[in-house]
Amino acid sequence: HQKAFLDRGPEFIEPLKMQQIADLVGVHVTTVSRAVDDKWVQTPRGIFPLKRFFGGGTHTATGEEVAWETIKQKLLEIIANEDKSNPLSDEDLVKKLEEVGFPIARRTITKYRKMLNIASSRQRKQWTD
Repeated sequence: HQKAFLDRGPEFIEPLKMQQIADLVGVHVTTVSRAVDDKWVQTPRGIFPLKRFFGGGTHTATGEEVAWETIKQKLLEIIANEDKSNPLSDEDLVKKLEEVGFPIARRTITKYRKMLNIASSRQRKQWTD
């Protein structure tokens, strides 16, 4: 189910619920949860907890499913490439993500920014002489 992630990288992870796997193998969802809990897998992309491959998602502006992890990766990329003397506000980040087809609320951006330990735009500003 996560072949694109393994072949192409973290930005290609797909939304996958444990219930989908439980239905596929004919077990209860808690069985899947217990099976992946505290387990790790070595892949060509590194070592990951199995739970990393499960997660929800949303739809892009074109109706395509996209995982929350993909959006977080794009957020990291946008912030890494921003002008450090004039960093993007959360509202600006919303607009940038909308430009690439990810319609996300500002409060979600704030939540992900905090989750990823990214400072606010005011704190990210680099002052130069």
